[in-house]
Amino acid sequence: MIPHALIIAFLLPLESLGLLFFARGFFPYKPVFHGYAPVESDAPPAVSDKVIFMVVDALRSDFVFSNESSMRFTQSLISSGNALPFTAHAAPPTVTLPRIKGITTGSVSNFLDAVLNIAESDSSSTLVGQDSWLVEFKRRPVPGKLVMFGDDTWLKLFPGIFDRYDGTSSFFVSDFTEVDNNVTRHLDTELKTSDWDVMILHYLGVDHIGHKGGPYSPFMPDKQREMDQIVEMLFEYAEKLQETEGKSTLLVLCGDHGMNEIGNHGGSSAGETAAALLFASPLFSKPGSGLRAPLNVTDNYEYYNVIEQVDIVPSISGLVGNPFPMNNIGVFVPELLRFWSRSDQIKLLHQNAKQMYRILKEAFSSVDMPVTDAQVLLAGNDIDKIRGLWDQIGQPYFDETDDPIETLYAFLRLGQKVLSRTSSNYDIPSMVIGLCLVSWLSSLAFRRALFSTSADFVTKAAFAAGTSIYAISIFGSSLVEEEHYFWYWFASVWLMAQFVLSVRVKSRTAGIILISLLGVLSILRHYHHTGQKYAGSYDIAQFLSSDDVAGLLWFLILLEHLLIFKNLYYYVFGDVSPLIAFVCSFTPVISLLSFKMSMALEAGERVPPILAAITPTSTGADRLLNRAKTSFLSIVICMIFHMLSTLWSTKRDQFKFIRGTFHIAVLLLVVQTRSVNIPIYLLYEAIHSLSLRLAAHYRTTTPLAIVLSTLIWQRVSFFAAGNSNSLATVDLSNAYNGVSGYSVIPVGILAFVSNFAGPIFFTLSSILQLSMWKISSKSTRSMEDIFAVDFLSLIHAFHAMSLLAVMGACLVLRSHLFIWTVFSPKLLYTVGWFLLQQGAVDTILGLFIVVVSDLL
Repeated sequence: MIPHALIIAFLLPLESLGLLFFARGFFPYKPVFHGYAPVESDAPPAVSDKVIFMVVDALRSDFVFSNESSMRFTQSLISSGNALPFTAHAAPPTVTLPRIKGITTGSVSNFLDAVLNIAESDSSSTLVGQDSWLVEFKRRPVPGKLVMFGDDTWLKLFPGIFDRYDGTSSFFVSDFTEVDNNVTRHLDTELKTSDWDVMILHYLGVDHIGHKGGPYSPFMPDKQREMDQIVEMLFEYAEKLQETEGKSTLLVLCGDHGMNEIGNHGGSSAGETAAALLFASPLFSKPGSGLRAPLNVTDNYEYYNVIEQVDIVPSISGLVGNPFPMNNIGVFVPELLRFWSRSDQIKLLHQNAKQMYRILKEAFSSVDMPVTDAQVLLAGNDIDKIRGLWDQIGQPYFDETDDPIETLYAFLRLGQKVLSRTSSNYDIPSMVIGLCLVSWLSSLAFRRALFSTSADFVTKAAFAAGTSIYAISIFGSSLVEEEHYFWYWFASVWLMAQFVLSVRVKSRTAGIILISLLGVLSILRHYHHTGQKYAGSYDIAQFLSSDDVAGLLWFLILLEHLLIFKNLYYYVFGDVSPLIAFVCSFTPVISLLSFKMSMALEAGERVPPILAAITPTSTGADRLLNRAKTSFLSIVICMIFHMLSTLWSTKRDQFKFIRGTFHIAVLLLVVQTRSVNIPIYLLYEAIHSLSLRLAAHYRTTTPLAIVLSTLIWQRVSFFAAGNSNSLATVDLSNAYNGVSGYSVIPVGILAFVSNFAGPIFFTLSSILQLSMWKISSKSTRSMEDIFAVDFLSLIHAFHAMSLLAVMGACLVLRSHLFIWTVFSPKLLYTVGWFLLQQGAVDTILGLFIVVVSDLL
């Protein structure tokens, strides 16, 4: 065992080093202009004196504009002409940090910001030294006063810029109420003081409700009404200030991004990129200028005019009379031009164009080349068209044949399009070094898996063929988005291959087991429809989530808890008296069930009346926190008891210890699972039970066959639980179980367990199957040797080849249209599989269980 374990210990750090080199080259920070925009001497006059910038996290467009919205006052502002509504397209990755960068600087965010978004202590993403419309207020001759209340991401991005502030953590998704009350409680004082120029409000409740219960959660209408009341309060303040002091206030209501149909975000689906945007002011009021509101629901979430989210930046800057930020690629919103004369409109757009031209010259040196024939250039590629349009812009403003405003907008929109799709400034040498290192190491791992493991030609051939096909499929964007189909297909092929082998050795029992596994697989593949093509389509999870079958869902949940109780009773506490075994098994199970029922009630899920009646009605964050801690404590106590009872036992039984550990771990996995996904453990348990029986028929299977099956079931279970290669399917709903506030390590661990519960389940199941095979076959090999030589070698070889393929795809396809929406998230997921699932769970945890089981 020791030599093989040392080889893994040698390869993993070196592969991680290669990955680090590659990531350094693939995720560089985009070059930005440092410094600040020059002040225009002939800039048009300001229209607004103050800005209230109200961000409602994950405010999807239909939450405000559709006839299913509860924001009636906001809709009345639109119909009365006091507000201009838009659907703002939020560029992926649709997470808070990069979107705040976009709506303050007007620049394209780096994809790495999606990773930095979860690290609250990170300071590398700060905007110190970069221009933004907030900084421009501070650069006025009399510096403006800025206040901020809400998501503390603003404090990380703009340290020291706010005169007064109160930040709240954006990741404590279990809190719907207090997180918003902490913002609203400042309004009375701030609106009375009124000594500020900009007030930032960032509400998180809508986002948290989405993560916990989806966009159609029963808590969503009340939260929309709450936000609507805030809008009403702020608009009344603006009206009063206009009447009493003659000062105009611009109220901007916007979402930083939207959410998909399960309430998550981070990807590029229509719901995630469609954010609501509203410019409101008493100055906007004009008889007959209102638009119809609300509108009918649309499938693409596009309401009114669709603009880019970064267009907020030049629009606010122009309205308050500030220069456009240096890195802005936003375009001034045409509907807001009406407040200036035609000559001032042209000046404003020309200022926008000059600022964007500076960025274009930096990004494309050919933009600044002399123009000989603008008309010829206009028929060329995008860069030539930009040169031609810029040449036309330089002509006299009031040309009789050309509309200067039309030409300016043509230049601005084309410039925005070109700059938005500009590739990152890749560090190719670093990427190549990392790729070469991982290529060398993965080839060693692959050869070792094929030639240094136990003899099993069929399994090795299936492993080599499956790994090769999978590696090739990664180079197709659609195949990455729909990866689950590959694993459902591979699982079917592998089970059929094993069935054929069982027929050859005339094992009727093995044949029945394999046919049964195919039946379970057919159910699993329909539990969640994930990916892109059929995401959101009707599946088993949606059926179980409907109120009409809440009784069936909770019957299945109770059935899973009953199965856990049975397993604890017989396999963990089986050596004590029946009464003690009953109490010790019942306590953690009832604790877990009580916690899950309380969570469901708190999230607004339908719970059968008989179960709701026996669940304490006083839930709330503190009670849920205590119940989660009780569940975790009971799991720890079970594990301590199991280890001590094994240690004190007169008969050494390695299989018994591994089996008990497995069933205790299932408790933890269920704690970290959403209610609708708990019944899927019945399917997992069926696969485990059938596979264990198959392992007992040692003539029809081998250790390598068990490991390959484990590898396949890990991936199948991952996708069957609703996961995908999109950041939007990362589930944070259980990331705060037992945690009172944001702390990156415990929250990160809980989030990982909740998203990788299926793969963890089958890792532990595999160890138990290997132990069963050893007993049944009466093999003289030690359990440590079987695990290190067969399990770790095959698992490591696959993950190494997978990592190599993804890195190769990202290098070769770095200019691909979907590099940041498909391949980059896939790289992040692959890193998670490689370092966390393979490194932490399969290797470290697996070795720990095997070694401890031998020592005890």
